[in-house]
Amino acid sequence: MKNTVLLIDAEKQTGEMLKQALESEGIEVIWVADGKPALDKMEKGRFDLIILDLKLPEISGDKVLESIRRMDPYVEVIVYTDYQDISIMKKLINLGVDGYIDRGETGLAETVEKVKARLDPFSEEERESILAAAPEGLFREYDSNKEF
Repeated sequence: MKNTVLLIDAEKQTGEMLKQALESEGIEVIWVADGKPALDKMEKGRFDLIILDLKLPEISGDKVLESIRRMDPYVEVIVYTDYQDISIMKKLINLGVDGYIDRGETGLAETVEKVKARLDPFSEEERESILAAAPEGLFREYDSNKEF
């Protein structure tokens, strides 16, 4: 199953490069340049991960995160920015941000690796070991053609 990431970044060049890099790794990316369209996308679909810049034109990133947490308190959110304000960082921690990538210090390849690690935290061997240790019948086959 393909992972879907919501990328919220107002910088066109950065957004395009990160979107292309993630898509080349088989990750589906929905990219928006501001908070309002991001929240609209959140209402219409589910995301495995959100990558959020703090400097957005209409709604600040911390306000977007507040809204995201009301809509889906469990979705993982990584802040991807070079903006560092102590009071905003404290607010992000209180809102339950799951990660932080300093775009000024982190290259594109490293950013992609960090995103991939968030989306798939277990190696194939670890996953097989966990599943083998699970009690018989804990997981059942999923039939996507079957209606509930």
